[in-house]
Amino acid sequence: MTSSSPQTVARRPLSPPGRTKGLPHYLRVYEVLRRRIEDHEYPVGSFLPPEPELGKLLAVSRTTVRKAVEMLIEDGFLVVRRGRGTEILDFRAIQKLHFVTSFSETLREQGFEVGYRQVHVSDVTATPSLSKDLDVPEGSPLVLVHRLALANGKPIAVMDNYLVPELAPGIHGKASRIQSLYAFLEAEYGLSIEAATDTISARAATRDEARQLGIPQGSSLLVVRRTTHARGRPVERAELRIVASRYEYSVHTVQRPGRAG
Repeated sequence: MTSSSPQTVARRPLSPPGRTKGLPHYLRVYEVLRRRIEDHEYPVGSFLPPEPELGKLLAVSRTTVRKAVEMLIEDGFLVVRRGRGTEILDFRAIQKLHFVTSFSETLREQGFEVGYRQVHVSDVTATPSLSKDLDVPEGSPLVLVHRLALANGKPIAVMDNYLVPELAPGIHGKASRIQSLYAFLEAEYGLSIEAATDTISARAATRDEARQLGIPQGSSLLVVRRTTHARGRPVERAELRIVASRYEYSVHTVQRPGRAG
């Protein structure tokens, strides 16, 4: 991989792969390069230095560099431009909070191929938290739609959606048809989401979440709790655990609040 493009990133020493002790050399190189991409030290649209140069900077073989770069290409961080080099891609999906869009709709708008695994529908009862958000008595029956979301074939989020059952009768038999939940609810039940309230936090992935998402235990997750409204009432509470390195939120504001005095 070579590049004579003026957009090739600056050639300064990289963090030594020894910082990820215990990993094979190619995984150490993968982690170093991935961190620099995620931290925007390699800007979107720029090009990686050629393999021989990366090998010298990291004190590893060209074969090791190539294997790490191939993994980054597979994970959507890079693309090879014939005759130009290896380009840094915009790897994050960005959700703009001034529109009510589903997770899958946001991914598709950003050019990702979206899929789902482990889709199943079950009956649960309302916990105190769900009772408050959905304005139903504690212990009331709810429907849980569980999914593992994929972006370009890679797990990106574990999704649990709690629905008021009378608004989606017969949903248990339609699990195989659920992709974008909002689009499904609109098409099947005429239920159009009118508003949403999101609470966003961060935490480390548990062992089970890490297993489902294919990431190391303790990796950073974005945790989104969303309550949606339709027909003048709350109808759904979503809990999303998203791989933080692959997703971000964007908020647009227009003015400051008025001040007394």
